[in-house]
Amino acid sequence: MREIGQGTDGCIVAPTYPMLRDSTAHTLLAILRQCGFKFDYNKSEGELNCYSSRILLRSGDKPDRLRGPNLTWAWLDEAAMMKEEVWKIMIGRLRVGEPKAWVTTTPAGFNWVYRYFLEKDDESYHIIKAPTKENTYLPQTYIHDLENSYVGEFAKQELEGEFTLFEGLVYSEFRTAVHVSDFVVGEGWQLVRAIDHGYNNPFVCLWGAVDEDDRLYIYDEHYESKRLIKHHVDKIRMREGKYAWTVADHDAQDNAELRESGIHTQNARKDVIAGIQRVKARLAVQGDGRPRVFIHPRCENTIRELQSYRWQESKDGVNDKEEPVKENDHAMDALRYMVMKLDKPTFYVPGITPEGLGL
Repeated sequence: MREIGQGTDGCIVAPTYPMLRDSTAHTLLAILRQCGFKFDYNKSEGELNCYSSRILLRSGDKPDRLRGPNLTWAWLDEAAMMKEEVWKIMIGRLRVGEPKAWVTTTPAGFNWVYRYFLEKDDESYHIIKAPTKENTYLPQTYIHDLENSYVGEFAKQELEGEFTLFEGLVYSEFRTAVHVSDFVVGEGWQLVRAIDHGYNNPFVCLWGAVDEDDRLYIYDEHYESKRLIKHHVDKIRMREGKYAWTVADHDAQDNAELRESGIHTQNARKDVIAGIQRVKARLAVQGDGRPRVFIHPRCENTIRELQSYRWQESKDGVNDKEEPVKENDHAMDALRYMVMKLDKPTFYVPGITPEGLGL
């Protein structure tokens, strides 16, 4: 509210238009009226003028549409429900005066909000935690009902404002302290690659190394969207090495273009549930106190997806399809392809191939 009347241009972003209309904008207008501010609200244009300030009200579901305006401030409401791209674009629009931006949100796992506001070593980022019970405008009976209804990690997230490993995570075994390591690839380790194709969604290539004990080390990643195969080929070729194999998604055209450029791929084994179980087995800590897969800190997108890859929400306590949500999964697909290639079946049945068994 301090920015209103200061002659500045700002933008308020909510995850979707219905949320913007029904919650964010509705609350903002109510507060303006309560405070006696005079304003002109053009709902169809998503623009609010108050004294000498202009406020744009926008949805974050299509981030590229946020480009264009020159702003002094920006506010992302329920930011954890938006893509990191929204934050990056809005930061890029802060070009006037003394720019500032802030987010309000319920935590949702170790996502981009956590990385920017808790992990980032930058004094310009600050965080204020506001547990539900400290909201003096909420009736005590309401808070009491929530405390009786919410338990476990969900309660920590919803009531305490804590970033936590949510119960719905696919890879709940993943811990940065255990699995993220600034290792050095050893001489003689087997080098491998895995590719998940994409254009609108990110194209992902993961580089892995396997040591003498069959432990997997993901040592680099390429993660980029809206670029042609030639661009990805150039990026892949920058990582020198002799690779035992490269497994990839089954996109015939993209694989053909890779082969023409000298990057020969094998079709990945794509059984999702079997692959997830193989990855979880490698994440498990072994008798020597170490897991069977490590991730280098430079693989930021792989780490981010490991911390946010979720199962579909259950209905009446049952996830009928036992499927993960199809988002934050592009590096996860490539990791699964790599692990499925490494962890070959140890048995043999004449006439039956591993692919035929979905292994």
